[in-house]
Amino acid sequence: FGIMPQDALRATGQRLCEKPVSQHELRWQAIDQAAMRFKKHLRPLYMALEFASTAAESPWLRALAWMKTVFSRQQTLAARPLAECPHAMIPQRLRPYLLRLDTNGEATGINGDRYEFWIYRQIRKRFDAGELYVNDSLRHRSLHAELIQMDEKAHAIEALDIPWLHKPVDAVLDHLFAELDRHGLEVRKPKGDKAEAQHAAFYAKLPAHSIADIFRFVNERCPFLSALTPLQPRYAKKIADTDSLMAAIMAQAMNHGNLRMAETSDIPYHVLDVTHQQCLRVSTLKHANDCLSNFIAGLSIFPHYSFDLEVLYGSVDGQKFEAASPTLKARYSRKYFGRGKGVVAYTLLANHVPLQTEMISANEHESYFVFDICYNNTSDIMPVAITGDMHSINKANFAILYWFGFQLHPRFTNLQTQLPHLYCGVDPSEYAHFFIRPVKQIDRGLIVSEKTNLDQIVATLALKEMTQSTLVRKLCTYSQHHRTRRALFEFDKLIRSIYTLRYLRDPQLQRDVHRSQNRIEAYHQLRAVITQVGGKKELIGRSELDVAISNQCGRLMANVVIAYNSLMLSTLLDRYKAVGNEKCMALLQKISPVAWQHIHFLGHYAFRNHHNPIDLEAILAGVTLE
Repeated sequence: FGIMPQDALRATGQRLCEKPVSQHELRWQAIDQAAMRFKKHLRPLYMALEFASTAAESPWLRALAWMKTVFSRQQTLAARPLAECPHAMIPQRLRPYLLRLDTNGEATGINGDRYEFWIYRQIRKRFDAGELYVNDSLRHRSLHAELIQMDEKAHAIEALDIPWLHKPVDAVLDHLFAELDRHGLEVRKPKGDKAEAQHAAFYAKLPAHSIADIFRFVNERCPFLSALTPLQPRYAKKIADTDSLMAAIMAQAMNHGNLRMAETSDIPYHVLDVTHQQCLRVSTLKHANDCLSNFIAGLSIFPHYSFDLEVLYGSVDGQKFEAASPTLKARYSRKYFGRGKGVVAYTLLANHVPLQTEMISANEHESYFVFDICYNNTSDIMPVAITGDMHSINKANFAILYWFGFQLHPRFTNLQTQLPHLYCGVDPSEYAHFFIRPVKQIDRGLIVSEKTNLDQIVATLALKEMTQSTLVRKLCTYSQHHRTRRALFEFDKLIRSIYTLRYLRDPQLQRDVHRSQNRIEAYHQLRAVITQVGGKKELIGRSELDVAISNQCGRLMANVVIAYNSLMLSTLLDRYKAVGNEKCMALLQKISPVAWQHIHFLGHYAFRNHHNPIDLEAILAGVTLE
């Protein structure tokens, strides 16, 4: 007792002899204290929703139906006899907490509050796993309800040129696993590209021209403005002329707006407003952009922009713009917009040409839209290898793009962080003596067993019955135990591991991916310059449709600049090819068409009766590359 007083010693010994309260008991005691809260908030929700199950007889739905019956009679669960309560699915370890037991351990009833909360929790867990769903919901419908029925669309599916749908799954997997095994694990560091850009010195030799004159010159070579057909209401008597169309497009692209453009040009405000309302629509602007893209692709300089003659590289990336007016897609992002809101212009680019652009919210992950923007490309330029930054990667994109003939080639910022994503087709112990070892074996059996469900996903995406963003969001709501979700992710691991090994081994692939991403960054600089002519880097418009029109106008104006530069480069290329000057031809291929230092974006815009025709031969007469 000299160390501890007698009373304290007896109390401590008593506590040591008593059995401590278990963690389970403490949790259920906390649930008892929160009973009134979940009765007030959860019970009305579960009683109103109509759940369905993938299983024929779900004990959880049977228990929920019984609870609905009891509550509709204004009764309590504890007052009902145990015989009518679905309790067979209660595990043995939870019976002392959910059931009332007599001295012999026999169940005599249920603990109503605990049982109710436990059923809610089990339904939520199976809801996340995809076993339960709500058909009246857009987001939480069954995945199979979103997918098409293969037998109903058999003729349409037969016409799809997708090998995955028509070849045996074992044949496809044998080829992919063999390719994975063939790749060695030797890693070499890529050499830097010592070639310096030649375009700065080249464009410095050119005389500067107004953007209005360049706009008109490009339209004469490629009449893309004819795609901007008017709505033609009955009271419209006059079709918009070329000058009005150019002014309306430039007003949106450079953030001037119709009023400021009327003040700084010779086109009246009412003409700009009517032209905007009648001719500037998202569909017509996309058509005009496609006309320009196809025109650039037909120029002689275009094939020389390719890194690989067999594979056409495209790149995807998002560019942040502030929103001049609040819209549904305009969201906060402190990093890019400070205290304001903004949107993201997600763009697909190939050989310096912007092929497609879509508006997405700043809070949405860019990887959700990689397949959509590639598959919905309506131009004649069809890139195969799609590069992107780390935001283009998720757990499904490699698989989805592979199914449709695309190759996802992201630029890895840190190669060491990609090593935990390396998988193999055999036992990982066989790689024990390798310098780089895979972390796990790919579950081939799961992919084979889920082939039918994966076919439904492929066919649904191919027929555009569902977007990739909707599919990925729905898969992400399921738990990691959902078999179709796991099978898709396992197949993605296979394709990603093959690409990662190629990326580690091939310095040329690393350089090509890096150069492809540099091109879309250069395009973003051009778009930023065009947008900031009228002030801030923002997209004007009071609605989402107006913002989308402003974005398409900006892409159209960038296409005009790229087409103008490509025309000059093609003219020089044809000149040097005619005389067989291989040295100048090689130098010419290093000059990018994304340049604007020889173009006047500011000033008073003269459209009517102030034409200054551009003569390419005169401009390039004194330009030499030696």
